[in-house]
Amino acid sequence: MMGLHQERQIRYNVIDYISDGGALLSVSIAQIAKHCGVSTATVSRVLNQSDKVTASTREKIMQAIEELGYSPNQAARNLRTQSTKMIGVIIPHDTEYIFNYPYFSIFLRELSKNLSIHHYYPILTTDQPGSHPLDSYRTFLDRKIVDAFLLLDIQDEDERVIYLQQRKAKFVVVGRPKSFTDLIYIDTDNEMGGYMGARYLLQKGYRRILFINGPRAQSVSTWRMKGFFRAHEEAKLPVHKDLIRYGDFLEKSGFQIVQSITSRFDAVFAASDLMAMGAIQALRERNTLCPVMGYDDVPMAATFNPTLSTVAQPIDQVGRLAAREIIHLVEKNQAQSQLLPISLVLRQSTEEDPTRT
Repeated sequence: MMGLHQERQIRYNVIDYISDGGALLSVSIAQIAKHCGVSTATVSRVLNQSDKVTASTREKIMQAIEELGYSPNQAARNLRTQSTKMIGVIIPHDTEYIFNYPYFSIFLRELSKNLSIHHYYPILTTDQPGSHPLDSYRTFLDRKIVDAFLLLDIQDEDERVIYLQQRKAKFVVVGRPKSFTDLIYIDTDNEMGGYMGARYLLQKGYRRILFINGPRAQSVSTWRMKGFFRAHEEAKLPVHKDLIRYGDFLEKSGFQIVQSITSRFDAVFAASDLMAMGAIQALRERNTLCPVMGYDDVPMAATFNPTLSTVAQPIDQVGRLAAREIIHLVEKNQAQSQLLPISLVLRQSTEEDPTRT
């Protein structure tokens, strides 16, 4: 039969477990405190990163935590803070699109890795055929499934943004819509990317550039188009609007656009590496040679034949910063927008014989 002292000790451990984040196995905050000769309140302050503890005491407690194997119980902490530690990532595409577009795999890998370091986890879902774009957001909010959202493929006048603002939900967008000025966003400098890619081709003497942009409605396409026009304006050269087309970032659309176009062009600038690769395949079938510039610098750009010149954007860094800022928004109710620089990577596809086999 259990003694009174033993029963009380178990009760104290359960209280510690629930009210202070708890401990896995049998190590409690009370045991840490006893081991260090301090109060349980002092241990709690260290665990909560309070600055009201001396450096020497903090170091002693941290060493005891490591030696005794104390690990906070996240489920108990979540009950106390009403936090789920879940971030909603609802991608407005079907599953096949996600697996075919390398941007998403790179971004999601870095996002997941950096969220998990801080004990947050993404709930990833895609739009279902026939569903309303807001259905998943409504469900997640009504059932209190997530702490915040990351919005991808942002559009100007995006109804998701308007809805989440109305619901006073926390969210960070990946992209930079021109129609909203008060959003927290993570983006690369897409206007500069469109400018640098077009400027390079213009400086090489090409005057009729086929620009295969991304989806017309997406803000990223708006910014890249703006940069494309700026390069022509700076060079005092006209933009041939009959050579501006819109794809979906995937290889097939780049292939089909080049195959179907009847206007004359002497270079191609595609707003994704996959569309650039599709364009090269179509050029081969047309027995046409011209330089091709891509965008993204996904891993296969360096191994494609020919190797692909491209506007490189740091997709992995976008994922890392998205994780950091969404956590700051959840925990501190504040976050900072980030605009990341891009660079030009020159390879074989912009050489004199770019479509050689």
